[in-house]
Amino acid sequence: MAALMVVAAILVVALMPGKNAGRGSLAERNQNGDIVVRGKGLSSDKVAFFRVAEDSGIELLARIGEDGGIKVALGTCQSCNGSPGAYYTQEGNLLKCNNCGLTFPLSVLDSPGGGCHPIMIDPSIIRETQDGVVLDASALSQYEYLFEKVAAH
Repeated sequence: MAALMVVAAILVVALMPGKNAGRGSLAERNQNGDIVVRGKGLSSDKVAFFRVAEDSGIELLARIGEDGGIKVALGTCQSCNGSPGAYYTQEGNLLKCNNCGLTFPLSVLDSPGGGCHPIMIDPSIIRETQDGVVLDASALSQYEYLFEKVAAH
């Protein structure tokens, strides 16, 4: 019975169509409704792109960092935010802002930066676990406004 309740509570997060990396079920909701990103299936050379829920505009980027930890950031650009094209795609070993065209090495997700970078998530809402990271869904909702104008892609 408990196993059935856990299975019923898990909501697989829909991966974004049209992305060229990160296909597969890499994130889900736990029994508290928080977002769980598991390391299994992630790699250091491909970025996973996914929305936190079907009815949310928030897109996340995840990869295994150079230190072996899971790195998660918001999938919109700090400088270009507000533009419909302020989202990223992966081209080889680079992330590309589809608004301004700037590219960054995938390692940009390893440490916070300023300017035209993916927006880093406040570390206080990320909790590391044995097999991944858990993001506080209610706290993550504070970023919804950043995706109001980003085009569907």
